[in-house]
Amino acid sequence: MSPSEDPVNNGVHLIYQDPQFSARSRAASALRRLGNAFVRHRVNEDELASMEEWARLTAEALERSQPVPRPSDYFERRYTDPRPSDGSEVIAFSDRTFSGPANPMGVEVELRRDGEGVISRVIFGAAFESAPGRVHGGAVSALVDDTMGYLMIVLGEAAYTARLAVDYQGGVPIDTPVWFRAHEASREGRKLTVTLTVSPDKEGVPDADADPLITAEGLFIIPNVVPSD
Repeated sequence: MSPSEDPVNNGVHLIYQDPQFSARSRAASALRRLGNAFVRHRVNEDELASMEEWARLTAEALERSQPVPRPSDYFERRYTDPRPSDGSEVIAFSDRTFSGPANPMGVEVELRRDGEGVISRVIFGAAFESAPGRVHGGAVSALVDDTMGYLMIVLGEAAYTARLAVDYQGGVPIDTPVWFRAHEASREGRKLTVTLTVSPDKEGVPDADADPLITAEGLFIIPNVVPSD
């Protein structure tokens, strides 16, 4: 059964299956909401003390459970797993850094294969605010790199980021959808050049008439040795 056919994950192309995908994603979403609310609002010290105790006790309970290591065959599976179908939502593993729906410290992301590229709807919460109303540039760069990394999954390549150049042409807004789009621009041997744009939202789709908020270019290197059949 391919990842995109797994009924547990509601049709999501999830490379590493998670039997608790839905429940963990819901819990992580609630924790992200809590983190963004905590940054933006102020409460009295008694309420802060209650939150501190709850968070400490919950963390201690989690730390007593068995940790789950990162999969060791992550890159090798680029050459053995089927590529995601066009239009499908793609998730490498449920708690992927920055974009995993089961990662409470991430961002709200829905990324899909778009032909031979990727398109991603992203909402940055208050936890990522820097200048008033704008996302911190480092957070934007992290999602640029992550989106380009997902393009490697669509292309079926195991490649590492070697260089990343980000041109901040406009501020990325907080609490507002924006659209990341990436595709392969060129290839020379083991070197892949990827380009990406971040566009504002217009009625639920990228605003084709607006200037991009961000443009970026990444150089990815395919390792010398790839798994044999």
